[in-house]
Amino acid sequence: MAKRTEWLILASILVIGALFRFYNLNWDQGHYFHPDERNIAVAVGKIRFFSQMNPDFFAYGSVPVYLYRSAADIVVKITGDVDWTRDWGKINLIGRHFSALFSTITVLLVYLLTRKILIPTAALVAAWVTATTPILIQQAHFSVTESMLAFWVVLLTYLTVQRKNPIILGCMFGLSVATKMSALSFGIIPIAMFIWKKQTKRIFIFLLTASLIYGILSPYTFLRWDKFMESMNYEGGIITGKLLVVYVYQFLQTQPYLYQLSQLPYTQGYVLAGLSIAGCILLIINTTKHKKWPIVMVFLWPLLYFLYVGSWFTKFVRYFVPLYPFLSIAAAYFIANLNKNIKWVFLAVLVISPFLRSIAFMHIYASPQTRIAASDWIYENVAKKSTILTEHWDDGLPLSFSPQKDPGIYQTRQLTIYEPDNLEKIDYYAENLSQADFLFINSRRLYGTLMHLSNRYPITSKYYKLLFNGSLGYKKVAEFTVYPTLKLGSWVFEFNDDNSEESFQVYDHPKVFIFENVAHLSKEQLKTQFL
Repeated sequence: MAKRTEWLILASILVIGALFRFYNLNWDQGHYFHPDERNIAVAVGKIRFFSQMNPDFFAYGSVPVYLYRSAADIVVKITGDVDWTRDWGKINLIGRHFSALFSTITVLLVYLLTRKILIPTAALVAAWVTATTPILIQQAHFSVTESMLAFWVVLLTYLTVQRKNPIILGCMFGLSVATKMSALSFGIIPIAMFIWKKQTKRIFIFLLTASLIYGILSPYTFLRWDKFMESMNYEGGIITGKLLVVYVYQFLQTQPYLYQLSQLPYTQGYVLAGLSIAGCILLIINTTKHKKWPIVMVFLWPLLYFLYVGSWFTKFVRYFVPLYPFLSIAAAYFIANLNKNIKWVFLAVLVISPFLRSIAFMHIYASPQTRIAASDWIYENVAKKSTILTEHWDDGLPLSFSPQKDPGIYQTRQLTIYEPDNLEKIDYYAENLSQADFLFINSRRLYGTLMHLSNRYPITSKYYKLLFNGSLGYKKVAEFTVYPTLKLGSWVFEFNDDNSEESFQVYDHPKVFIFENVAHLSKEQLKTQFL
């Protein structure tokens, strides 16, 4: 392939990848539905350079907090609007731009890394697949650390294959860990290279540099060691299942490794998922035979990371985001090793299918967010002073748009559904349902899990079944859904992701239900439905 052609194709890929990532970053209109975005925004709002540098938040590192705050201060100086350092929605918008930027640069890094170990065509394919992977596009629309982590691990791998000196590698590793503590595993990549090349003395320089960078960027890890360890113990308890909080109940009946693999059709698409897995299998076979060190370096960490993180009780799809660039490379590797007679067929499929799937996924950000659409409907159709039931552990409805369109015009009660089931809970449900006019379900966060946990929640499981079949006297009067959707002329292909991991759906495109109490059953009538 001519160099000029190669660069033109790469530039086109980067432009398309950037368009996917930067499109409609304000998809929630400043309502911050992602809980991790809220947590980071709170930490950013606490920073005052250089009088108050303690984010008082250790679930994530200080790099995103300081980075977002620095950018917010610059925007304030340009615009004079101090809300950029206070308003969570505006802070999140800054963070999302950084996520989109890091994710776009990751596409370039995947190209450079793949070109180092494979042929230029494979490098372009890997970059293209990375640019069009749905979950990477989604994470670029969130003000969280996953896009940054994917960037750091690919950069560190590329620099390792380039055999950069341990000081440079140590700086990158220190920045990674200061982004999020889970990046500690990234250190395997350069350390393995030093051991492979019998340069063990460089490990000390690498670790010393990384420690210095981390200490400079995250001093409150050490200044508030008690708080840091408290946070790490809490997070560690959640991921291992030792601490069973309600938002991980969805993983109670899932199997390690198999569950993560079952999510690939949603996060990548069926075609790309299949080719990625095929590429991984082929890589393991060929690497075992030939032991070419650049390929070993590229895929050692992903394999170990999958084996370790895949064993966790908690299986949020975001934990695997740093793996997706390597899955793209694996798919390109599979194509590169095919017979010439069929290679171009698979290549065409790998170019077209991810693109169509990414176009379908962008339908989410081209459509009104379902909670916003539901709120508009509520203000138009639900009378003031109506009694509303909502669910705890979820964002409330309707959203506040103005003094005239504010939840305060309704009488709202929150159902504490996660509370343990007992006979009193039947009375609790019956009393609230008998007195309400409407019931709003904001996402599948509760019903999607508890309906399947009849052993732990027999009453609540039955409550949802009765609600959905109409036995409680409530009628579904509105439903708001936005799925990844591809429109080709008169043909419409909708990719239902209701069975995806909860967090893949409930932030940017949750399914929202509005139920109206049409039968007005009495408390006693409702109680009999549960018996």
